[in-house]
Amino acid sequence: MLPVNPEAIGLFGLIATVICFGLEQVGVGVKGADHAKLTTSLGLIAILFGGCAQLFTALCMYLFSVGGGHSIYLGTVFGFFGLFWVLVGLFFLKGGDKKVYAHFFACGLVLCLGFTVKAFQDGLVWPLGVDLIVIDLLLAVLVPAWYTGSPALTKLAGACNLAIGVISMFLLFPAIGL
Repeated sequence: MLPVNPEAIGLFGLIATVICFGLEQVGVGVKGADHAKLTTSLGLIAILFGGCAQLFTALCMYLFSVGGGHSIYLGTVFGFFGLFWVLVGLFFLKGGDKKVYAHFFACGLVLCLGFTVKAFQDGLVWPLGVDLIVIDLLLAVLVPAWYTGSPALTKLAGACNLAIGVISMFLLFPAIGL
């Protein structure tokens, strides 16, 4: 019998969230949409799938050392991004100052660059290291996108989110035994 792998739920939550956000950012399905409902829906997806699922995974990594020798590292990665998505979800539900969020994305980029370096140092190049590189790019794009509201940068962020979703599937499949 295989042990339970909580990474699967965190990865599924990540994939569902980044694909939903990516599609919205590139403009799929938003023409003629009720933007208040769209914003609320994205906020709930971010909190429940992006946030709660990854926080659950982080907690399991910390409490049960299910990530092997990488449980603290992976728990920290899942924990950061779980909290990241809760914060983004709350922005979509309650609003806030986009420039302050841009500052948060810049701080997140610094932390994520550290995650990326650690992944490469530990030989976790594909798919984790590559996924983290695209997340680094996403965070770097989100800073000026949220400062300026540039549609081109928003579309680039959407493309990054979609790429993260696809690459993350290569992490999910082994986590669920495929």
